Amino acid sequence: MKSSRRRAVLKLLGAGAGAFYLPGLAGCGPSGPGGKPAAGIDDISPIERGIAGAGPAQYAGDNPGRAHRILWDKETFLREKGGLPAPQEKVPLVIVGGGLSGLTSAWKLRAHRPVVLERAPRFGGNSRGESWRGVDYSIGAAYLLKPDADSPIDGLFRELGLAALCREHDAPDPVILNGQRHAGFWDGVTAPQAKPQFDRLRSYFRDVLEEKNGRFFPEIPVHDAELRRKIDILDRETFLGHLEKIAGGRLHPHIETAIEHYCWSSFGASARVLSAACGLNFYTAELEPILVCPGGNAAVAETLLQRLAGELPRENLRAGAVVFDVRVRGDGVQVTYENERGEVRSLLARAAVLACPKFAAAKMLHEIENERTAAIRRLRYNAYLVANVLLKQPVKEDFYGLFLLGAGRVGDDLPAAAARQGATDAVLASYARPNGSRTVLTLYRAIPHEGGRGLILADESVTKFRAEFAAQIEREILPLVARSPADVEDIRVARWGHPLPVAAAGQIADGLPEQLSRPFRSRVFFVEQDNWALPAFETAVSEALHFAPQVEKALA
Repeated sequence: MKSSRRRAVLKLLGAGAGAFYLPGLAGCGPSGPGGKPAAGIDDISPIERGIAGAGPAQYAGDNPGRAHRILWDKETFLREKGGLPAPQEKVPLVIVGGGLSGLTSAWKLRAHRPVVLERAPRFGGNSRGESWRGVDYSIGAAYLLKPDADSPIDGLFRELGLAALCREHDAPDPVILNGQRHAGFWDGVTAPQAKPQFDRLRSYFRDVLEEKNGRFFPEIPVHDAELRRKIDILDRETFLGHLEKIAGGRLHPHIETAIEHYCWSSFGASARVLSAACGLNFYTAELEPILVCPGGNAAVAETLLQRLAGELPRENLRAGAVVFDVRVRGDGVQVTYENERGEVRSLLARAAVLACPKFAAAKMLHEIENERTAAIRRLRYNAYLVANVLLKQPVKEDFYGLFLLGAGRVGDDLPAAAARQGATDAVLASYARPNGSRTVLTLYRAIPHEGGRGLILADESVTKFRAEFAAQIEREILPLVARSPADVEDIRVARWGHPLPVAAAGQIADGLPEQLSRPFRSRVFFVEQDNWALPAFETAVSEALHFAPQVEKALA
Protein backbone atom coordinates (compact mmCIF):
# COMPACT_ATOMS: atom_id res chain seq x y z
CA MET A 1 0.00 0.00 0.00
CA LYS A 2 1.38 3.40 -0.95
CA SER A 3 -1.53 5.59 0.01
CA SER A 4 0.34 7.99 2.31
CA ARG A 5 3.51 8.31 0.26
CA ARG A 6 5.12 11.71 0.72
CA ARG A 7 5.07 14.42 -1.87
CA ALA A 8 7.13 14.47 -5.01
CA VAL A 9 10.28 16.47 -4.82
CA LEU A 10 12.39 15.70 -7.86
CA LYS A 11 10.90 14.05 -10.89
CA LEU A 12 14.18 12.55 -11.91
CA LEU A 13 12.93 9.14 -12.92
CA GLY A 14 11.00 9.55 -16.13
CA ALA A 15 12.32 10.22 -19.60
CA GLY A 16 14.08 13.15 -18.02
CA ALA A 17 15.06 14.75 -14.80
CA GLY A 18 12.86 16.88 -12.79
CA ALA A 19 13.14 19.57 -10.39
CA PHE A 20 12.80 20.18 -7.08
CA TYR A 21 12.35 20.60 -3.43
CA LEU A 22 11.23 20.26 0.08
CA PRO A 23 8.98 19.36 2.96
CA GLY A 24 5.92 19.99 1.38
CA LEU A 25 2.87 20.11 -0.39
CA ALA A 26 1.80 21.82 -3.47
CA GLY A 27 -0.52 24.33 -2.11
CA CYS A 28 -4.01 24.56 -3.31
CA GLY A 29 -5.86 27.77 -3.88
CA PRO A 30 -7.48 28.68 -0.64
CA SER A 31 -10.42 30.83 -1.26
CA GLY A 32 -11.88 30.93 -4.70
CA PRO A 33 -12.03 34.03 -6.89
CA GLY A 34 -9.83 36.89 -5.82
CA GLY A 35 -7.50 34.83 -3.65
CA LYS A 36 -8.80 36.43 -0.44
CA PRO A 37 -8.79 34.62 2.91
CA ALA A 38 -11.94 34.35 4.97
CA ALA A 39 -13.09 37.54 6.63
CA GLY A 40 -11.43 38.07 9.96
CA ILE A 41 -8.27 36.03 9.34
CA ASP A 42 -6.41 38.36 6.96
CA ASP A 43 -3.94 39.37 9.67
CA ILE A 44 -3.15 35.77 10.69
CA SER A 45 -3.41 34.05 7.29
CA PRO A 46 -0.45 31.88 6.20
CA ILE A 47 -0.26 34.03 3.04
CA GLU A 48 0.73 37.65 3.54
CA ARG A 49 -0.90 39.64 0.78
CA GLY A 50 -0.06 43.03 -0.65
CA ILE A 51 3.72 42.63 -0.91
CA ALA A 52 4.92 45.80 -2.62
CA GLY A 53 8.32 44.64 -3.82
CA ALA A 54 11.59 46.58 -3.63
CA GLY A 55 11.25 46.83 0.12
CA PRO A 56 14.00 46.79 2.76
CA ALA A 57 16.26 43.74 2.84
CA GLN A 58 14.98 41.71 5.75
CA TYR A 59 14.12 38.09 6.40
CA ALA A 60 10.65 36.66 6.11
CA GLY A 61 10.02 33.25 7.66
CA ASP A 62 11.51 32.53 11.08
CA ASN A 63 11.88 35.24 13.69
CA PRO A 64 13.03 33.14 16.64
CA GLY A 65 14.26 35.80 19.06
CA ARG A 66 11.14 36.04 21.23
CA ALA A 67 10.67 32.27 21.59
CA HIS A 68 14.37 31.79 22.36
CA ARG A 69 14.21 34.45 25.06
CA ILE A 70 11.23 32.80 26.75
CA LEU A 71 11.85 29.07 26.32
CA TRP A 72 15.62 28.99 26.75
CA ASP A 73 15.46 30.76 30.12
CA LYS A 74 11.99 29.94 31.38
CA GLU A 75 12.83 30.44 35.06
CA THR A 76 14.01 34.01 34.55
CA PHE A 77 11.02 34.77 32.35
CA LEU A 78 8.58 33.46 34.97
CA ARG A 79 10.24 35.48 37.71
CA GLU A 80 9.88 38.60 35.60
CA LYS A 81 6.20 37.81 35.01
CA GLY A 82 5.42 37.03 38.65
CA GLY A 83 5.23 33.25 38.41
CA LEU A 84 2.86 30.78 36.80
CA PRO A 85 -0.70 32.12 36.85
CA ALA A 86 -3.79 30.11 37.72
CA PRO A 87 -5.84 29.10 34.65
CA GLN A 88 -8.12 31.86 33.44
CA GLU A 89 -10.03 29.65 30.98
CA LYS A 90 -11.33 26.10 30.84
CA VAL A 91 -11.55 24.52 27.39
CA PRO A 92 -11.87 20.97 26.08
CA LEU A 93 -8.75 20.95 23.91
CA VAL A 94 -5.64 23.04 23.34
CA ILE A 95 -3.47 22.58 20.24
CA VAL A 96 0.03 24.03 20.43
CA GLY A 97 1.27 24.84 16.93
CA GLY A 98 -0.59 26.24 13.94
CA GLY A 99 1.29 24.49 11.14
CA LEU A 100 -0.17 21.72 9.01
CA SER A 101 -0.16 19.15 11.84
CA GLY A 102 -1.89 21.50 14.23
CA LEU A 103 -4.41 22.81 11.72
CA THR A 104 -5.26 19.31 10.49
CA SER A 105 -5.68 18.14 14.10
CA ALA A 106 -7.92 21.13 14.82
CA TRP A 107 -10.02 20.40 11.76
CA LYS A 108 -10.52 16.72 12.60
CA LEU A 109 -11.31 17.60 16.24
CA ARG A 110 -13.29 20.77 15.54
CA ALA A 111 -16.38 19.42 17.29
CA HIS A 112 -14.47 19.96 20.56
CA ARG A 113 -13.91 23.64 19.78
CA PRO A 114 -10.13 23.55 20.20
CA VAL A 115 -8.05 26.60 21.01
CA VAL A 116 -5.07 26.73 18.63
CA LEU A 117 -1.97 28.58 19.81
CA GLU A 118 0.58 29.57 17.15
CA ARG A 119 3.92 31.13 18.08
CA ALA A 120 4.35 33.24 14.92
CA PRO A 121 2.21 36.23 13.95
CA ARG A 122 0.72 34.12 11.15
CA PHE A 123 -0.48 30.53 11.07
CA GLY A 124 1.06 27.92 8.80
CA GLY A 125 4.35 27.08 10.53
CA ASN A 126 6.86 26.85 7.70
CA SER A 127 3.97 26.44 5.26
CA ARG A 128 3.69 30.13 4.57
CA GLY A 129 3.59 32.37 1.55
CA GLU A 130 3.29 35.86 0.18
CA SER A 131 1.38 37.49 -2.66
CA TRP A 132 2.81 40.12 -5.01
CA ARG A 133 0.52 41.85 -7.49
CA GLY A 134 -1.79 38.86 -7.70
CA VAL A 135 0.92 36.17 -7.78
CA ASP A 136 0.81 33.89 -4.74
CA TYR A 137 4.11 32.18 -3.98
CA SER A 138 5.57 30.01 -1.26
CA ILE A 139 8.26 31.13 1.14
CA GLY A 140 8.50 27.56 2.46
CA ALA A 141 7.41 24.22 1.05
CA ALA A 142 5.98 24.05 -2.46
CA TYR A 143 4.00 21.00 -3.56
CA LEU A 144 2.90 17.44 -2.93
CA LEU A 145 2.48 14.11 -4.59
CA LYS A 146 -0.99 13.46 -5.92
CA PRO A 147 -2.75 11.42 -3.23
CA ASP A 148 -3.86 7.91 -4.12
CA ALA A 149 -7.60 7.63 -4.63
CA ASP A 150 -9.48 6.81 -1.42
CA SER A 151 -6.38 7.28 0.75
CA PRO A 152 -6.77 9.24 4.01
CA ILE A 153 -5.05 12.28 2.52
CA ASP A 154 -7.23 12.08 -0.56
CA GLY A 155 -10.21 12.01 1.77
CA LEU A 156 -9.00 15.17 3.47
CA PHE A 157 -8.52 16.84 0.08
CA ARG A 158 -12.06 16.00 -0.94
CA GLU A 159 -13.44 17.06 2.43
CA LEU A 160 -11.79 20.46 2.12
CA GLY A 161 -12.44 20.88 -1.59
CA LEU A 162 -8.74 21.18 -2.39
CA ALA A 163 -8.32 18.85 -5.34
CA ALA A 164 -10.23 21.00 -7.80
CA LEU A 165 -7.95 23.93 -7.06
CA CYS A 166 -4.70 22.10 -7.85
CA ARG A 167 -2.97 21.84 -11.18
CA GLU A 168 -1.43 18.46 -11.93
CA HIS A 169 2.11 18.34 -13.27
CA ASP A 170 3.45 15.11 -14.74
CA ALA A 171 6.08 16.17 -17.27
CA PRO A 172 9.81 15.70 -16.69
CA ASP A 173 11.78 18.86 -16.02
CA PRO A 174 15.43 19.44 -16.86
CA VAL A 175 18.58 19.33 -14.81
CA ILE A 176 21.12 22.12 -15.25
CA LEU A 177 24.75 20.99 -15.49
CA ASN A 178 27.51 23.52 -16.14
CA GLY A 179 24.85 26.03 -17.18
CA GLN A 180 23.30 23.74 -19.81
CA ARG A 181 19.82 22.19 -19.76
CA HIS A 182 19.60 18.41 -20.04
CA ALA A 183 16.46 16.33 -20.38
CA GLY A 184 16.70 12.59 -19.91
CA PHE A 185 19.08 12.62 -16.94
CA TRP A 186 18.42 8.97 -16.05
CA ASP A 187 18.97 8.04 -19.69
CA GLY A 188 22.60 8.94 -19.04
CA VAL A 189 22.68 11.93 -21.38
CA THR A 190 25.19 13.82 -19.23
CA ALA A 191 27.60 10.85 -19.01
CA PRO A 192 26.98 8.26 -21.77
CA GLN A 193 29.95 6.19 -20.65
CA ALA A 194 28.22 5.56 -17.29
CA LYS A 195 24.84 4.65 -18.81
CA PRO A 196 24.82 1.11 -17.32
CA GLN A 197 24.94 2.58 -13.80
CA PHE A 198 22.20 5.08 -14.65
CA ASP A 199 20.06 2.23 -16.01
CA ARG A 200 20.71 -0.01 -13.00
CA LEU A 201 19.64 2.62 -10.50
CA ARG A 202 16.63 3.75 -12.52
CA SER A 203 15.41 0.15 -12.73
CA TYR A 204 15.95 -0.26 -9.00
CA PHE A 205 13.92 2.84 -8.16
CA ARG A 206 11.09 1.64 -10.37
CA ASP A 207 11.14 -1.81 -8.76
CA VAL A 208 10.92 -0.24 -5.30
CA LEU A 209 8.07 2.05 -6.31
CA GLU A 210 6.12 -0.76 -7.99
CA GLU A 211 7.19 -3.42 -5.46
CA LYS A 212 8.51 -5.78 -8.12
CA ASN A 213 11.41 -8.26 -8.24
CA GLY A 214 11.41 -8.72 -4.49
CA ARG A 215 11.62 -5.01 -3.70
CA PHE A 216 9.31 -3.18 -1.30
CA PHE A 217 8.31 0.41 -0.86
CA PRO A 218 9.30 1.72 2.63
CA GLU A 219 6.00 3.28 3.68
CA ILE A 220 6.63 5.84 6.43
CA PRO A 221 4.91 6.43 8.82
CA VAL A 222 4.53 2.66 9.15
CA HIS A 223 2.00 0.88 11.36
CA ASP A 224 2.27 -2.64 9.89
CA ALA A 225 4.52 -4.94 11.96
CA GLU A 226 5.85 -7.01 9.06
CA LEU A 227 6.68 -3.96 6.94
CA ARG A 228 8.23 -2.27 9.97
CA ARG A 229 10.69 -5.16 10.40
CA LYS A 230 11.84 -4.75 6.80
CA ILE A 231 12.07 -0.98 7.13
CA ASP A 232 14.15 -1.31 10.29
CA ILE A 233 16.77 -3.33 8.40
CA LEU A 234 16.89 -0.79 5.59
CA ASP A 235 16.92 2.11 8.04
CA ARG A 236 20.29 1.07 9.47
CA GLU A 237 22.00 1.78 6.14
CA THR A 238 22.76 5.25 4.84
CA PHE A 239 21.07 6.25 1.61
CA LEU A 240 24.36 6.80 -0.21
CA GLY A 241 25.83 3.53 1.04
CA HIS A 242 22.72 1.65 -0.02
CA LEU A 243 22.75 3.12 -3.53
CA GLU A 244 26.44 2.35 -3.92
CA LYS A 245 25.68 -1.24 -2.99
CA ILE A 246 22.93 -1.39 -5.62
CA ALA A 247 25.17 0.29 -8.20
CA GLY A 248 28.08 -2.05 -7.47
CA GLY A 249 30.52 0.70 -6.49
CA ARG A 250 30.97 4.42 -6.16
CA LEU A 251 28.37 6.48 -7.94
CA HIS A 252 29.28 8.46 -11.02
CA PRO A 253 29.88 12.08 -9.96
CA HIS A 254 26.77 13.30 -11.80
CA ILE A 255 24.59 10.72 -10.05
CA GLU A 256 26.19 11.40 -6.68
CA THR A 257 25.65 15.13 -7.17
CA ALA A 258 22.02 14.63 -8.17
CA ILE A 259 21.41 12.45 -5.11
CA GLU A 260 23.24 14.85 -2.79
CA HIS A 261 21.51 17.98 -4.07
CA TYR A 262 18.19 16.18 -3.88
CA CYS A 263 18.84 15.23 -0.27
CA TRP A 264 19.95 18.75 0.59
CA SER A 265 16.79 20.29 -0.80
CA SER A 266 14.39 17.59 0.40
CA PHE A 267 15.86 16.64 3.78
CA GLY A 268 18.30 19.45 4.47
CA ALA A 269 20.99 16.80 4.97
CA SER A 270 23.51 14.67 3.15
CA ALA A 271 22.83 11.23 1.69
CA ARG A 272 25.89 10.18 3.67
CA VAL A 273 23.95 10.43 6.93
CA LEU A 274 20.34 9.87 5.84
CA SER A 275 18.49 6.63 6.37
CA ALA A 276 18.18 4.47 3.25
CA ALA A 277 14.55 3.77 4.20
CA CYS A 278 13.74 7.48 4.35
CA GLY A 279 15.74 8.26 1.23
CA LEU A 280 13.92 5.63 -0.81
CA ASN A 281 10.59 6.68 0.64
CA PHE A 282 11.15 10.14 -0.80
CA TYR A 283 13.09 9.44 -3.94
CA THR A 284 11.21 6.54 -5.47
CA ALA A 285 7.92 8.39 -5.17
CA GLU A 286 9.08 10.73 -7.90
CA LEU A 287 7.41 8.75 -10.67
CA GLU A 288 4.07 9.96 -9.39
CA PRO A 289 2.28 13.12 -10.61
CA ILE A 290 2.52 16.19 -8.42
CA LEU A 291 -0.12 18.77 -7.61
CA VAL A 292 0.84 22.41 -7.93
CA CYS A 293 -1.30 25.29 -6.71
CA PRO A 294 -0.72 28.96 -6.00
CA GLY A 295 1.06 29.60 -2.73
CA GLY A 296 2.45 26.12 -2.09
CA ASN A 297 1.77 24.62 1.34
CA ALA A 298 0.62 28.01 2.50
CA ALA A 299 -2.51 27.72 0.38
CA VAL A 300 -3.44 24.43 2.03
CA ALA A 301 -2.74 25.86 5.47
CA GLU A 302 -4.87 28.88 4.58
CA THR A 303 -7.70 26.64 3.41
CA LEU A 304 -7.64 24.77 6.72
CA LEU A 305 -7.54 28.02 8.67
CA GLN A 306 -10.37 29.46 6.61
CA ARG A 307 -12.55 26.41 7.23
CA LEU A 308 -11.73 26.47 10.94
CA ALA A 309 -12.64 30.16 11.09
CA GLY A 310 -16.07 29.18 9.82
CA GLU A 311 -16.48 26.56 12.55
CA LEU A 312 -14.80 28.08 15.61
CA PRO A 313 -14.98 31.41 17.41
CA ARG A 314 -12.31 33.76 16.06
CA GLU A 315 -10.76 34.00 19.53
CA ASN A 316 -9.95 30.27 19.41
CA LEU A 317 -7.33 30.96 16.70
CA ARG A 318 -4.55 32.75 18.54
CA ALA A 319 -1.40 33.82 16.71
CA GLY A 320 1.58 35.39 18.45
CA ALA A 321 1.10 32.99 21.39
CA VAL A 322 4.39 31.56 22.70
CA VAL A 323 3.59 28.50 24.81
CA PHE A 324 6.26 27.91 27.45
CA ASP A 325 4.71 25.59 30.06
CA VAL A 326 2.54 22.48 29.71
CA ARG A 327 1.76 20.41 32.79
CA VAL A 328 -0.68 17.63 33.58
CA ARG A 329 -2.74 18.20 36.72
CA GLY A 330 -5.30 15.99 38.34
CA ASP A 331 -8.13 17.77 36.55
CA GLY A 332 -6.54 18.29 33.14
CA VAL A 333 -3.66 19.92 31.27
CA GLN A 334 -2.58 23.44 32.13
CA VAL A 335 -1.10 25.29 29.13
CA THR A 336 0.57 28.65 29.75
CA TYR A 337 1.67 31.12 27.11
CA GLU A 338 2.61 34.74 26.48
CA ASN A 339 0.20 36.43 24.09
CA GLU A 340 1.06 38.95 21.40
CA ARG A 341 0.63 41.81 23.89
CA GLY A 342 3.20 40.31 26.29
CA GLU A 343 0.57 39.10 28.77
CA VAL A 344 0.89 35.66 30.38
CA ARG A 345 -2.26 33.58 30.08
CA SER A 346 -3.12 30.06 31.19
CA LEU A 347 -5.77 27.59 30.04
CA LEU A 348 -6.96 24.34 31.60
CA ALA A 349 -7.93 21.69 29.04
CA ARG A 350 -9.02 18.07 29.18
CA ALA A 351 -6.33 17.23 26.64
CA ALA A 352 -3.55 18.94 24.71
CA VAL A 353 -1.92 18.30 21.35
CA LEU A 354 1.70 19.43 20.95
CA ALA A 355 1.96 19.96 17.20
CA CYS A 356 5.31 21.70 17.49
CA PRO A 357 8.95 20.66 17.05
CA LYS A 358 10.21 18.28 19.70
CA PHE A 359 13.05 20.52 20.86
CA ALA A 360 10.39 23.10 21.78
CA ALA A 361 8.14 20.48 23.38
CA ALA A 362 11.06 19.45 25.60
CA LYS A 363 11.28 23.01 26.92
CA MET A 364 7.52 23.24 27.52
CA LEU A 365 6.56 19.91 29.08
CA HIS A 366 6.76 19.81 32.89
CA GLU A 367 8.21 16.58 34.32
CA ILE A 368 9.06 15.23 30.88
CA GLU A 369 10.34 11.64 31.04
CA ASN A 370 14.06 10.88 30.77
CA GLU A 371 13.50 8.46 27.88
CA ARG A 372 11.64 11.06 25.84
CA THR A 373 14.27 13.68 26.61
CA ALA A 374 17.03 11.35 25.46
CA ALA A 375 15.12 10.61 22.25
CA ILE A 376 14.62 14.32 21.56
CA ARG A 377 18.32 14.95 22.09
CA ARG A 378 19.08 12.50 19.29
CA LEU A 379 17.21 14.64 16.79
CA ARG A 380 19.14 17.11 14.69
CA TYR A 381 17.62 19.99 12.76
CA ASN A 382 19.05 21.73 9.72
CA ALA A 383 18.25 25.09 8.19
CA TYR A 384 17.39 26.43 4.76
CA LEU A 385 16.76 29.65 2.87
CA VAL A 386 14.18 30.51 0.23
CA ALA A 387 14.55 33.39 -2.24
CA ASN A 388 11.65 34.65 -4.32
CA VAL A 389 12.58 36.59 -7.43
CA LEU A 390 9.84 39.07 -8.38
CA LEU A 391 10.03 39.51 -12.16
CA LYS A 392 8.26 42.35 -13.95
CA GLN A 393 8.01 40.19 -17.07
CA PRO A 394 6.36 36.81 -17.70
CA VAL A 395 8.42 33.64 -18.20
CA LYS A 396 7.58 31.18 -20.95
CA GLU A 397 5.96 28.11 -19.39
CA ASP A 398 8.17 25.35 -20.68
CA PHE A 399 9.05 23.97 -17.25
CA TYR A 400 7.88 23.79 -13.67
CA GLY A 401 11.26 23.39 -11.99
CA LEU A 402 14.97 23.48 -12.71
CA PHE A 403 17.26 21.20 -10.73
CA LEU A 404 20.75 22.64 -10.43
CA LEU A 405 23.75 20.28 -10.48
CA GLY A 406 26.44 22.96 -10.66
CA ALA A 407 29.61 21.45 -12.10
CA GLY A 408 28.43 17.91 -11.33
CA ARG A 409 30.78 17.19 -8.41
CA VAL A 410 30.25 17.48 -4.66
CA GLY A 411 33.53 16.71 -2.92
CA ASP A 412 34.13 15.65 0.67
CA ASP A 413 33.80 19.03 2.40
CA LEU A 414 30.04 19.31 2.82
CA PRO A 415 29.83 22.90 4.18
CA ALA A 416 32.15 24.14 1.42
CA ALA A 417 30.21 22.27 -1.27
CA ALA A 418 26.87 23.63 -0.06
CA ALA A 419 28.20 27.19 0.10
CA ARG A 420 29.75 26.87 -3.36
CA GLN A 421 26.51 25.55 -4.89
CA GLY A 422 24.06 27.95 -3.27
CA ALA A 423 20.52 27.21 -4.45
CA THR A 424 19.84 23.72 -5.79
CA ASP A 425 16.31 24.28 -7.11
CA ALA A 426 14.40 26.93 -9.00
CA VAL A 427 10.62 26.69 -9.32
CA LEU A 428 8.16 28.68 -11.38
CA ALA A 429 5.93 29.88 -8.56
CA SER A 430 3.27 31.15 -10.96
CA TYR A 431 3.00 27.80 -12.75
CA ALA A 432 -0.41 26.96 -11.30
CA ARG A 433 -1.90 30.37 -11.98
CA PRO A 434 0.04 31.98 -14.84
CA ASN A 435 0.17 35.74 -14.99
CA GLY A 436 0.57 37.38 -18.38
CA SER A 437 2.51 40.38 -17.13
CA ARG A 438 4.76 39.15 -14.31
CA THR A 439 6.03 36.05 -12.56
CA VAL A 440 7.89 34.80 -9.51
CA LEU A 441 10.76 32.32 -9.40
CA THR A 442 11.37 30.52 -6.10
CA LEU A 443 14.87 29.30 -5.24
CA TYR A 444 15.75 26.87 -2.46
CA ARG A 445 19.06 26.77 -0.67
CA ALA A 446 19.55 24.23 2.08
CA ILE A 447 22.28 24.49 4.70
CA PRO A 448 22.68 20.72 5.00
CA HIS A 449 25.06 20.45 7.92
CA GLU A 450 25.27 21.14 11.65
CA GLY A 451 26.03 24.72 12.53
CA GLY A 452 24.06 26.07 9.59
CA ARG A 453 21.44 27.64 11.80
CA GLY A 454 24.06 29.94 13.28
CA LEU A 455 24.84 31.29 9.83
CA ILE A 456 21.35 32.76 9.42
CA LEU A 457 20.41 33.54 13.03
CA ALA A 458 21.56 37.17 12.96
CA ASP A 459 19.08 39.42 11.17
CA GLU A 460 21.89 41.25 9.38
CA SER A 461 23.00 38.03 7.66
CA VAL A 462 20.20 38.66 5.15
CA THR A 463 22.46 41.16 3.36
CA LYS A 464 25.11 38.51 2.71
CA PHE A 465 22.74 35.78 1.59
CA ARG A 466 20.60 38.07 -0.51
CA ALA A 467 23.74 39.16 -2.37
CA GLU A 468 24.73 35.51 -2.93
CA PHE A 469 21.26 34.68 -4.23
CA ALA A 470 21.36 37.72 -6.52
CA ALA A 471 24.71 36.68 -7.99
CA GLN A 472 23.51 33.14 -8.68
CA ILE A 473 20.24 34.41 -10.13
CA GLU A 474 22.03 36.74 -12.52
CA ARG A 475 24.73 34.23 -13.48
CA GLU A 476 22.73 31.02 -13.62
CA ILE A 477 18.96 31.45 -13.51
CA LEU A 478 17.97 34.48 -15.58
CA PRO A 479 19.76 33.26 -18.74
CA LEU A 480 17.81 29.99 -18.50
CA VAL A 481 14.47 31.80 -18.56
CA ALA A 482 15.44 34.51 -21.09
CA ARG A 483 15.19 37.34 -18.60
CA SER A 484 17.68 40.03 -17.55
CA PRO A 485 18.59 41.71 -14.25
CA ALA A 486 16.53 44.72 -15.37
CA ASP A 487 13.42 42.51 -15.10
CA VAL A 488 13.97 41.88 -11.37
CA GLU A 489 11.89 44.12 -9.15
CA ASP A 490 12.99 42.49 -5.88
CA ILE A 491 14.53 39.42 -4.30
CA ARG A 492 12.83 38.44 -1.05
CA VAL A 493 14.61 36.01 1.27
CA ALA A 494 12.97 33.81 3.91
CA ARG A 495 14.93 31.90 6.55
CA TRP A 496 13.93 28.71 8.31
CA GLY A 497 16.18 27.84 11.20
CA HIS A 498 15.06 24.36 12.20
CA PRO A 499 12.13 23.06 10.14
CA LEU A 500 13.93 19.92 8.97
CA PRO A 501 14.50 17.10 11.44
CA VAL A 502 17.34 15.04 9.98
CA ALA A 503 16.16 11.55 8.98
CA ALA A 504 19.44 9.97 10.12
CA ALA A 505 20.17 6.28 9.66
CA GLY A 506 19.16 4.08 12.58
CA GLN A 507 16.58 6.31 14.25
CA ILE A 508 13.51 4.36 13.16
CA ALA A 509 15.19 1.00 13.81
CA ASP A 510 16.10 2.14 17.33
CA GLY A 511 12.44 2.87 18.11
CA LEU A 512 12.77 6.65 18.17
CA PRO A 513 9.28 7.24 16.68
CA GLU A 514 7.63 5.34 19.53
CA GLN A 515 9.68 7.14 22.16
CA LEU A 516 8.88 10.53 20.66
CA SER A 517 5.17 10.06 19.98
CA ARG A 518 3.97 8.10 23.05
CA PRO A 519 1.18 10.12 24.74
CA PHE A 520 2.13 11.73 28.03
CA ARG A 521 -0.05 10.69 30.97
CA SER A 522 -2.90 9.91 28.59
CA ARG A 523 -3.65 13.61 28.11
CA VAL A 524 -0.83 15.15 26.06
CA PHE A 525 -0.40 13.99 22.46
CA PHE A 526 2.54 14.60 20.14
CA VAL A 527 1.47 15.19 16.55
CA GLU A 528 4.14 16.43 14.14
CA GLN A 529 6.57 15.33 11.44
CA ASP A 530 9.30 15.05 14.11
CA ASN A 531 7.65 11.82 15.29
CA TRP A 532 9.38 10.08 12.38
CA ALA A 533 12.06 12.71 11.71
CA LEU A 534 10.69 12.73 8.17
CA PRO A 535 10.17 16.30 6.88
CA ALA A 536 7.16 15.88 4.63
CA PHE A 537 3.63 17.15 4.24
CA GLU A 538 2.43 13.56 4.27
CA THR A 539 4.11 12.86 7.61
CA ALA A 540 2.61 15.93 9.24
CA VAL A 541 -0.91 15.27 7.98
CA SER A 542 -0.78 11.48 8.43
CA GLU A 543 0.21 11.86 12.08
CA ALA A 544 -2.69 14.25 12.65
CA LEU A 545 -5.11 11.78 11.07
CA HIS A 546 -3.57 8.88 13.03
CA PHE A 547 -3.77 10.51 16.46
CA ALA A 548 -7.13 12.29 16.13
CA PRO A 549 -9.13 9.19 17.24
CA GLN A 550 -6.86 8.78 20.28
CA VAL A 551 -7.37 12.41 21.26
CA GLU A 552 -11.10 11.95 20.72
CA LYS A 553 -11.06 9.00 23.12
CA ALA A 554 -9.23 11.01 25.79
CA LEU A 555 -11.73 13.83 25.45
CA ALA A 556 -14.62 11.41 25.83
